[in-house]
Amino acid sequence: MIANAVNYLYHLLMGRILGPVEYGVLASLYSVLYLIGIIPISASISIVKFISSAKESEIYSVYKSINIFIMKLAIALSIVLLFLSPPVANFLHIDNYWVVVLLSPILLFSLITLVNQAALQGILKFGGTVIPTLISSLIKLILGIVLVVLGWSVFGAMVGVVIGAVFEYIYSSWYIKKYINKTKLHPLSLKPFFIYSFPVLIQALAFTSLFTVDVILVKHFFSPFEAGIYAALSTLGKIIFFAASPIAATMFPIVSGRKARGEAHQKVFLVSLGLTVIMTVAITGFYWLFPDIAIGVLYGSAYLSAKLSLVWMGIFILFYTLSNLLVSYSLSLGNIKVVVFPMLAAFLQVPLLWVFHGSILQVIQISLVLALLMFLSLVFYLGYNRLIRKYA
Repeated sequence: MIANAVNYLYHLLMGRILGPVEYGVLASLYSVLYLIGIIPISASISIVKFISSAKESEIYSVYKSINIFIMKLAIALSIVLLFLSPPVANFLHIDNYWVVVLLSPILLFSLITLVNQAALQGILKFGGTVIPTLISSLIKLILGIVLVVLGWSVFGAMVGVVIGAVFEYIYSSWYIKKYINKTKLHPLSLKPFFIYSFPVLIQALAFTSLFTVDVILVKHFFSPFEAGIYAALSTLGKIIFFAASPIAATMFPIVSGRKARGEAHQKVFLVSLGLTVIMTVAITGFYWLFPDIAIGVLYGSAYLSAKLSLVWMGIFILFYTLSNLLVSYSLSLGNIKVVVFPMLAAFLQVPLLWVFHGSILQVIQISLVLALLMFLSLVFYLGYNRLIRKYA
């Protein structure tokens, strides 16, 4: 949560320093980063699952095998992204091609870092997950603001992200040596990892798409000023998700490990659900009651035209966050069929927003309806499955 708070301070300060137009460019680049970060997110979930379920003598073999594979994948994908930079810049109406080029090294270092962080999360050494992220966030914040103030604009902000990602990798590589010792390597097939990773990749693609595609399409269809206003709304909405996401991240390896050992795990889920509900409802309620404070204090008067849409964005992310928790719980138990629900929601979002984007409020409400339907479908599906198991 502290690391996420630093990240939000970064966005709030950048929103004020850059202004709506330039901040819209930065936010659209971050949306692309979220999308290309689908692979790190999905792979990390799979790594946590396999590390937390592995025997102690097998942990190093699992870690080493996955690390080698991810390294090769990171290099290949970074080269592909480098060649895709011109069309991405053109679609987003970004004049400075080099700010998009910098996405390539960010992807490279985030991929090779995730193996260390996810492996440490799997053995419940959460410091190895959050401390590198905090280091990266602080470097990005301090260096990025300095470079922007010096006149480097969005390019300076992105340079700060690259340098932060490099230091994040260096620290995580040092940290993991303290907890995963070299042992004799055992022959290990990655086939189960790939079989589990594919549906996890689908759910990560779906969830990430649901709160990034809207920013990208608004940047494409709307004026630069409106895109900046929407970027601020989206960032304020994401506060709800990122404030509650550590709960799901902590729950996942605990439930997975208890499931593998045949221990009870329902109470862990219920506590996680209760905390998530309290946190998401509290922040959304604040947005509803005090939109002028939420926007004016955090972003400034230049963004106050967004205040009527803020509560809608909050409700959208509320149901999004609860749905994410339900899917995470199911995946921690090995139930991969559940990914069909976020996949359908994301599949419908793109064509709907492509056709219906008459206003910022309409864009948010379409995403809200999809998130609500996804949540209700998940509740029905999980409740139905529990009844079937109980009375079978």
